[in-house]
Amino acid sequence: EEIKNTALEIYLEGVGFRGIGRILKVHHTTVLNWIKTIGQSVEMPVSGEPVMTAELDEIHTYVKKNYRWGWIAVDRLGKRYMAFVFGDRSTETGRKLWDKIKEIQIDKVASDYWSAYEDFVPPEKHLQTKRETYTAEGYNARIRHYLARFHRRTKCYSKSEEMINLSVKLLCRKLNKQISIRN
Repeated sequence: EEIKNTALEIYLEGVGFRGIGRILKVHHTTVLNWIKTIGQSVEMPVSGEPVMTAELDEIHTYVKKNYRWGWIAVDRLGKRYMAFVFGDRSTETGRKLWDKIKEIQIDKVASDYWSAYEDFVPPEKHLQTKRETYTAEGYNARIRHYLARFHRRTKCYSKSEEMINLSVKLLCRKLNKQISIRN
């Protein structure tokens, strides 16, 4: 268990599976299986606490060298990830993100000018300006910093969307300062 937790911590600091395998002297596939098992055993908790301003933004990555989009929602003042989804850059994927947070009392929702937001964010709550998405942009940068699979297309790209979801879920739990990544 200790070596698995060490592998997880190293992974969430931006080292790829092969690098972790070399450091811990285990096969990289074993490391992948450990991270996958841990990711499948935890849930991304959704807090029901009211949010003054939620920021929505997209981040791109690659799956087998094909472009994929992640959509994130962050609580500006609470400094936490609220939810995320992966798919394409369509309104349908954006709606999946909105479905995860729509039950939370949110005063304002800030997004950039991507037209899909207009299709699901209620107009009376929507602030559509690039100046109001600074927290979400910063959180996207944190994802790129901490997860090797978000660095570059030709290095450490994902082979499955499932691993992107599991990786981002684990990182969000860590950066949200949850007591334990495992619970």
